[in-house]
Amino acid sequence: MSATRTEIIILATRTQSVLGEKGRRIRELTSVVQKRFNFEEGTVEVSTHFTLPVPRMYAEKVADRGLCAIAQCESLRYKLIGGLAVRRACYGVLRFIIESQAVGCEVVVSRKLRGQRAKSMKFVDGLMIHSGQPTNDYVDTAVRHVLLKQGV
Repeated sequence: MSATRTEIIILATRTQSVLGEKGRRIRELTSVVQKRFNFEEGTVEVSTHFTLPVPRMYAEKVADRGLCAIAQCESLRYKLIGGLAVRRACYGVLRFIIESQAVGCEVVVSRKLRGQRAKSMKFVDGLMIHSGQPTNDYVDTAVRHVLLKQGV
Protein backbone atom coordinates (compact mmCIF):
# COMPACT_ATOMS: atom_id res chain seq x y z
CA MET A 1 0.00 0.00 0.00
CA SER A 2 1.46 3.34 -1.03
CA ALA A 3 1.08 6.54 0.93
CA THR A 4 -0.67 9.49 -0.66
CA ARG A 5 0.38 13.07 -0.40
CA THR A 6 -1.97 15.98 0.21
CA GLU A 7 -0.84 19.39 -1.00
CA ILE A 8 -2.62 22.58 -0.08
CA ILE A 9 -1.65 25.53 -2.27
CA ILE A 10 -2.80 29.00 -1.26
CA LEU A 11 -2.70 31.54 -4.09
CA ALA A 12 -2.35 35.07 -2.78
CA THR A 13 -1.39 38.45 -4.18
CA ARG A 14 0.50 39.22 -0.96
CA THR A 15 2.12 36.00 0.25
CA GLN A 16 3.75 37.71 3.22
CA SER A 17 0.35 38.26 4.83
CA VAL A 18 -0.41 34.52 4.44
CA LEU A 19 2.93 33.49 5.92
CA GLY A 20 2.70 35.95 8.80
CA GLU A 21 5.44 37.07 11.12
CA LYS A 22 8.15 34.37 11.21
CA GLY A 23 5.72 31.88 9.59
CA ARG A 24 3.25 32.11 12.47
CA ARG A 25 0.10 32.51 10.38
CA ILE A 26 0.88 29.59 8.06
CA ARG A 27 1.41 27.39 11.12
CA GLU A 28 -1.98 28.50 12.46
CA LEU A 29 -3.60 27.69 9.11
CA THR A 30 -1.87 24.31 9.13
CA SER A 31 -3.27 23.43 12.55
CA VAL A 32 -6.78 24.59 11.55
CA VAL A 33 -6.69 22.39 8.43
CA GLN A 34 -5.36 19.49 10.50
CA LYS A 35 -8.24 19.76 12.99
CA ARG A 36 -10.96 20.45 10.42
CA PHE A 37 -10.12 17.54 8.11
CA ASN A 38 -9.14 15.08 10.87
CA PHE A 39 -5.50 14.57 9.93
CA GLU A 40 -3.50 12.89 12.64
CA GLU A 41 -1.53 15.08 15.04
CA GLY A 42 1.71 16.16 13.41
CA THR A 43 0.91 14.88 9.90
CA VAL A 44 0.24 18.33 8.46
CA GLU A 45 3.42 20.34 8.27
CA VAL A 46 4.92 23.18 6.37
CA SER A 47 8.44 22.39 5.34
CA THR A 48 10.92 22.79 2.54
CA HIS A 49 11.63 19.08 2.21
CA PHE A 50 9.29 16.38 0.91
CA THR A 51 8.15 13.40 2.97
CA LEU A 52 5.47 11.15 1.57
CA PRO A 53 2.41 10.75 3.82
CA VAL A 54 2.59 14.35 4.96
CA PRO A 55 0.07 16.90 3.66
CA ARG A 56 1.94 20.11 2.86
CA MET A 57 0.79 23.69 2.71
CA TYR A 58 2.31 26.26 0.36
CA ALA A 59 1.72 29.95 -0.19
CA GLU A 60 2.31 30.97 -3.81
CA LYS A 61 2.22 34.44 -5.29
CA VAL A 62 -0.28 34.96 -8.11
CA ALA A 63 1.70 35.18 -11.35
CA ASP A 64 -0.21 38.15 -12.78
CA ARG A 65 -2.68 39.87 -10.49
CA GLY A 66 -4.43 41.53 -13.44
CA LEU A 67 -5.32 38.16 -14.96
CA CYS A 68 -6.63 36.60 -11.73
CA ALA A 69 -10.43 36.96 -11.60
CA ILE A 70 -10.56 36.39 -7.84
CA ALA A 71 -7.99 39.11 -7.13
CA GLN A 72 -9.78 41.62 -9.36
CA CYS A 73 -13.16 40.71 -7.90
CA GLU A 74 -11.84 41.34 -4.39
CA SER A 75 -10.33 44.63 -5.59
CA LEU A 76 -13.71 45.72 -6.98
CA ARG A 77 -15.40 44.63 -3.76
CA TYR A 78 -13.12 46.78 -1.61
CA LYS A 79 -13.59 49.76 -3.95
CA LEU A 80 -17.37 49.48 -3.61
CA ILE A 81 -17.18 49.07 0.17
CA GLY A 82 -14.93 52.13 0.27
CA GLY A 83 -17.69 54.22 -1.30
CA LEU A 84 -16.37 54.60 -4.85
CA ALA A 85 -19.05 55.04 -7.53
CA VAL A 86 -20.02 51.79 -9.29
CA ARG A 87 -19.13 52.93 -12.82
CA ARG A 88 -15.80 54.40 -11.77
CA ALA A 89 -14.82 51.28 -9.81
CA CYS A 90 -15.81 48.90 -12.61
CA TYR A 91 -14.08 50.86 -15.36
CA GLY A 92 -10.92 51.08 -13.22
CA VAL A 93 -10.86 47.30 -12.74
CA LEU A 94 -11.68 46.72 -16.43
CA ARG A 95 -8.83 49.01 -17.55
CA PHE A 96 -6.36 47.28 -15.21
CA ILE A 97 -7.34 43.84 -16.55
CA ILE A 98 -6.99 44.90 -20.20
CA GLU A 99 -3.63 46.57 -19.47
CA SER A 100 -2.49 43.21 -18.06
CA GLN A 101 -2.73 41.76 -21.60
CA ALA A 102 -6.13 40.08 -21.22
CA VAL A 103 -7.90 39.36 -24.52
CA GLY A 104 -11.24 40.44 -23.11
CA CYS A 105 -13.12 41.13 -19.91
CA GLU A 106 -16.68 41.50 -18.69
CA VAL A 107 -17.63 42.96 -15.31
CA VAL A 108 -21.27 42.60 -14.23
CA VAL A 109 -22.69 44.42 -11.21
CA SER A 110 -26.33 43.80 -10.38
CA ARG A 111 -28.98 44.50 -7.72
CA LYS A 112 -30.19 47.87 -6.44
CA LEU A 113 -27.56 50.23 -7.79
CA ARG A 114 -29.44 53.54 -7.69
CA GLY A 115 -33.00 53.87 -6.45
CA GLN A 116 -35.50 51.16 -5.55
CA ARG A 117 -35.50 49.21 -8.80
CA ALA A 118 -32.89 46.50 -9.22
CA LYS A 119 -30.91 46.42 -12.45
CA SER A 120 -27.72 45.05 -13.89
CA MET A 121 -24.74 46.94 -15.31
CA LYS A 122 -22.35 45.23 -17.71
CA PHE A 123 -18.93 46.62 -18.53
CA VAL A 124 -17.27 44.86 -21.48
CA ASP A 125 -13.95 45.35 -23.23
CA GLY A 126 -12.15 43.17 -25.76
CA LEU A 127 -13.23 39.76 -27.01
CA MET A 128 -15.22 37.44 -24.75
CA ILE A 129 -16.37 33.90 -25.47
CA HIS A 130 -19.65 32.87 -23.87
CA SER A 131 -20.42 29.34 -25.00
CA GLY A 132 -18.94 25.90 -25.40
CA GLN A 133 -16.07 24.05 -23.79
CA PRO A 134 -13.51 26.83 -24.47
CA THR A 135 -15.45 28.96 -21.97
CA ASN A 136 -14.77 26.37 -19.27
CA ASP A 137 -11.13 26.04 -20.33
CA TYR A 138 -10.08 29.66 -20.89
CA VAL A 139 -12.45 32.02 -19.05
CA ASP A 140 -11.65 32.79 -15.41
CA THR A 141 -14.71 33.81 -13.38
CA ALA A 142 -15.30 35.02 -9.84
CA VAL A 143 -18.38 36.15 -7.90
CA ARG A 144 -18.39 38.25 -4.74
CA HIS A 145 -21.32 39.68 -2.80
CA VAL A 146 -21.20 43.11 -1.19
CA LEU A 147 -23.71 44.47 1.31
CA LEU A 148 -24.14 48.19 0.68
CA LYS A 149 -26.72 50.75 1.69
CA GLN A 150 -29.92 50.29 -0.27
CA GLY A 151 -29.96 52.19 -3.55
CA VAL A 152 -26.28 53.11 -3.60
